[in-house]
Amino acid sequence: MDIKTWGQALDYTFNTRHSWRHGNGAATARINTNHFTQAVGLSFNVRKIDQPLLARVSIELEDQGKSDATINRIISAVSTVLNHCAFDGLIPQPPKFRRRKEHEHRINFYTKEEVQQLVTAAVDPFMRTDAAQIIDVAAYTGMRQGELLKLRACDIDLSRMEIHVGGVPSQTTKAKNWRKIPIHNHIKPMLIRRCELVAPNVRIFGDEWNDKDQLYRCFKKINKYIGKGEEYVFHTLRHSFATWAVDAEVPMRQLMALMGHKRIETTLRYAKVSDPALQAAIGAI
Repeated sequence: MDIKTWGQALDYTFNTRHSWRHGNGAATARINTNHFTQAVGLSFNVRKIDQPLLARVSIELEDQGKSDATINRIISAVSTVLNHCAFDGLIPQPPKFRRRKEHEHRINFYTKEEVQQLVTAAVDPFMRTDAAQIIDVAAYTGMRQGELLKLRACDIDLSRMEIHVGGVPSQTTKAKNWRKIPIHNHIKPMLIRRCELVAPNVRIFGDEWNDKDQLYRCFKKINKYIGKGEEYVFHTLRHSFATWAVDAEVPMRQLMALMGHKRIETTLRYAKVSDPALQAAIGAI
């Protein structure tokens, strides 16, 4: 097989790369590669994809309002296609592409009012109560999307009002995080209803969503409806939880435990000095 064009490389990758055929990242990969396809076309010579070209495409994407993080995801998707084809001996080894430096201190988050807008919109006009409920739980627990889809009835201890994340051998979470999260009063009644009369191994949300991509598409529509940009994704709900915790002056070590971070530096990204904190500091002098 002789691959000459970007379109041929793209088709080969989607047909032969396992995670893009069957994995949860297929829809996201297609979205990211489509941005590049729109810029260069399917007939573009795959051997002419180099760093100067990616730099020009990145500038075009920036002019379209794409964030540095989004541009980096698009570059990574292009790199994946080329490296996959090169590994199979169908094209020469591609060059390494430079990523943009992302501003780690800038973390997008929703306010509590905006989360309520998401929840309301999920029900009306989208008629997705299941989406409304998983959005609420994500925002008030800080759990990752994958963790929520794996959450089972037996992981929710209603007697102690705690959620155990990764607390059973059969459940593996990102970075092997095992932690417990107190249940916020805002989501308590809904979780009680969901746990009633169900078997311990029933997934609280996972049986309603076949995979992450299905939830991704649904959330994207709801997010757009309330007027938020594409840089706001489901994972932004986790950032929101951490940001709210910092505003409530939760100590960093406690927030680290709640988030399941392995390094305090990761948690400190959310740290910021608020005006009330500055006033309190002056008052303590």
